[in-house]
Amino acid sequence: MSMTTLHLAKQNFKFSAAHFLIFNETQAERLHGHNYQVTVDLVTPDQGNNTQGYFVDFNVFKKFIKSRLDQWDEIVLLPAQHKEMLTAVKGDSLEVRFRDRFYVFPRNEVVLLPVTNTSVEQLSSLLAEEFYSEFKKYGVLQVRVLVEETAGQGASTQIPY
Repeated sequence: MSMTTLHLAKQNFKFSAAHFLIFNETQAERLHGHNYQVTVDLVTPDQGNNTQGYFVDFNVFKKFIKSRLDQWDEIVLLPAQHKEMLTAVKGDSLEVRFRDRFYVFPRNEVVLLPVTNTSVEQLSSLLAEEFYSEFKKYGVLQVRVLVEETAGQGASTQIPY
C-alpha cells in the first residue's frame, strides 16, 4: 500500500508559554518564555484511486490543531510529574514550590502537564499522542508533531513509531 503525507505548518500553529527546564538535582533554568511553533505531518493511505482526489478537508485537522494549541497560549506550563514540583490550590491562586523557589500564579494561567519536564521533547509527545488519538478515526496512519521553541530548535515525536 502506498501512503501520502499531509504537511500542516500554518503560521497560526503557535503558542506562547512560560516554562523552565529541570536539568538535574541542582540545576534548572529560570522561568522564561518562548513563542513555540508547531508543524504536524499526517501519514494517510494514498488517494490515487479515490474519486475525490483528496483524503479529508484540511480544515478538519487545522481547526482541531489550532484549538488544542490555544489551550497552551499565554500560559505557564509546569511538569506535574516531577517529584520536586509541589503545588497547592488556594482559592483562585496556584502556589508552586520547586526547591528554593516559590511562585503564586492565577490558577487559570497555569497548566500542569502529565510530564516530568516541560521540554520540547515532552511537549511534542503529548501533542502527538492527542492528535493521533483524534485523527485515527479519519484513517490517519501516523502523526508526527514538531514543536520548535525557536526557529530551527525543537523536537518531534512520531506516533505510532
